[in-house]
Amino acid sequence: MFRSAIAWSCASLWLIGLFSTPAMAQKKNPDGAKVLLLSGGQRQHHGYRDQAFYLSAALEDTGRYQVTQTEDAALLETPGLAQKYDLIIGLSDRRDPEFKMTKGQQQALFNYVRDGGGYISIHGADNGAADWEPEWKPMLGAIFSHFGLPDGKTKKGEFTVRIVDTSSPVTKGMYDFKLKDELYYHLQIEPDVKPLAVVNFEGTDWPVAWTRNYGQGRVFHTVFGHRDFGPGKDDPLRDPNFGRLVLQGIDWVAEGRKK
Repeated sequence: MFRSAIAWSCASLWLIGLFSTPAMAQKKNPDGAKVLLLSGGQRQHHGYRDQAFYLSAALEDTGRYQVTQTEDAALLETPGLAQKYDLIIGLSDRRDPEFKMTKGQQQALFNYVRDGGGYISIHGADNGAADWEPEWKPMLGAIFSHFGLPDGKTKKGEFTVRIVDTSSPVTKGMYDFKLKDELYYHLQIEPDVKPLAVVNFEGTDWPVAWTRNYGQGRVFHTVFGHRDFGPGKDDPLRDPNFGRLVLQGIDWVAEGRKK
């Protein structure tokens, strides 16, 4: 009994340490692009941690990436961020008070991308809080928001993802596919967004994936990627078609960083 208590205490301390500091790359890919994967937020609503570990492994298994995970956005204000990381991936809805980015952290991210860094935004990472800096919208191309108009809407179900731009490296070799996920629609969107893929819902084609150039940097965003909280839940990133779309989006952003 005493030994079990000690073991549990040690395990608890290990877990606390694991998630309060950046989790270093699991695989050494010395020539790979250095990725900072920013997770966290809405723990009882999305399975962000499980998704973060799956995505990290999938990227590192390509041999082209080395991933560092963190839930602490303070890392964005680290001196020399651009020298340490080639790409940043935003994976989570950060409206929760404990995960909300400060204005300084937001500006650090904008500066990083404008100066040539790459940014990938997946699903909840576009969820705008009322105190978000306005620059998010032109950088991402669109935000999901319950303030201002239009008011963002969601719908869970199985959707047909239609590839509408086959000329992009992000959609190379891809065809229309079905996906079980959560659709964001009625986004507050920039007029120059050119979708790579759309979903027709209620008679309207809603953009679900696109790319952006922001300053000298590249951005890829998809509104899909909802992973419910709890064991055994489906993760759309594990779908071979959607997983390929995301990976090719990340590759496109990384290529821009190389240039």
